[in-house]
This record gives sequence, C-alpha cells and structure tokens, in this order.
Amino acid sequence: MNFRESEYLENGLAARWLDLVRAKSAYDYALQFGATRHYGLCKATVDRIEHLDIESYTVADAWLKDRMPADGTVQVVYGDDEVCVIPAAEFLAKWQDIFVPARDDAIVLHNLGTGVLFYCHEEELEYGHRKA
Repeated sequence: MNFRESEYLENGLAARWLDLVRAKSAYDYALQFGATRHYGLCKATVDRIEHLDIESYTVADAWLKDRMPADGTVQVVYGDDEVCVIPAAEFLAKWQDIFVPARDDAIVLHNLGTGVLFYCHEEELEYGHRKA
C-alpha cells in the first residue's frame, strides 16, 4: 500500500485504486486535459475554464461544490501509477484532506459528464468542461 492509499483510508475514503495497466491508461487519457506550459487545464481540450486561487478553504469548498456534481464518481489522477475512483460526494466532502499543498497536482474527471478539475500544489483550482 502506498502513502496515498493510506491517507485515503485515514480520511475514511474507500477509494478503488487502479492496477498499473489501468492507471497508466487513465493517466494517458487525463494528460490531454492538462496544460503543458503551466500548471492548469489545457485551453485546446477544455472549455469554460474557471480559475480560483485558494485563499479561503470555505470559499474554495463552496466554489467547487457549485461546479462539480455530487452524484456519480470521480477519477483522481496523480500520476501514471496513482489513480483512484471514489464517489463524487465523498470527494467533495474530503478534497481538502486528500490534497496537500506543495506536494500534490491532480486531474479529477467526473464520470457522469464533461467536468474536469485541476488541483495545483500552489493552492489553485481550475474547473472546466472537456471538449467533445
């Protein structure tokens, strides 16, 4: 068990971690939505990108909950060997506990729509919609 799996368990999240082959595939898919020249989402593959610098977790929490649906699941992609799936409602309730400033960058894909979130280790969020 890696450190992220332990952290998820400590936070009461029953994440389903993908095996190495599926994680690599999910990572390769998610990469198209990440920008290559800056931390954030890619304007070529994501529409209606909104950006928030996290100065208040209360504000960031409300901002994210206004954009991301609580139904369905999300796929949290950290790297080519660290990808998990959790219920969207649990993610929205615990995202502040699972992302660590100065360490984590992640792309989060919602399974019931086109929503995509980028969490940046510099305490920034970007949310947009995957282009068809």
